[in-house]
Amino acid sequence: MASTYKVHYFDFTGRAEPIRMILSYGKLDFEDVRVSREEFQKLKPTLPLGQLPVLEFQGHMIPQSTAICRFLANKANLSGKDEFENLKIDVAVDTIEDLKKKVSEWAYEKNEEKKKALEETTLKEHVPFFLKKLEIHAEKNGGYLALNRISWADIFFLCAYETLGNMLKKDILIDYPNLTKVKQNILEVPFIKEWIKKRPTNPMFFFDLKSQV
Repeated sequence: MASTYKVHYFDFTGRAEPIRMILSYGKLDFEDVRVSREEFQKLKPTLPLGQLPVLEFQGHMIPQSTAICRFLANKANLSGKDEFENLKIDVAVDTIEDLKKKVSEWAYEKNEEKKKALEETTLKEHVPFFLKKLEIHAEKNGGYLALNRISWADIFFLCAYETLGNMLKKDILIDYPNLTKVKQNILEVPFIKEWIKKRPTNPMFFFDLKSQV
């Protein structure tokens, strides 16, 4: 029987990993379609926005990873119980995205002079600023970011933790015990742990959650 969902993305974690983890958490059967760079060039003109990831569902090819996560979270019981809880989840996710954007601007800057100029503010200002704000929420919610229970914001954070670890080449949570608790809470979820253990490993990455489950 064909899977209800197909996740189309490259052969690594990246922006598709929260999607894969939410599907795994919800025990929603999916096909993990991994696309090579060569295949992507042929596929690109057929994609809604010419980019990946894309969720294939009921004949539709749906772009935008965060929107996909929000859609699937409703099906996996990872959303809030009302509009205000969903707002708190969205605030947490947007804060994580802001952090990732700042680090990405530095990590992928090709001009060495510009990269050096960005390094000081990125590593000594932006990263601790956002992590401290998230740490406050994690403490207030007892080891979760948005609510006092698991939500898709926590899964989104776990994936960002792995991505940032690869960009910065270090564990970013050493000085943040409550964010570490968020990470541990999600890694202890059986279906997420199972997914991490079985997913393909990419040797190009410095940081892999497999070493922590």
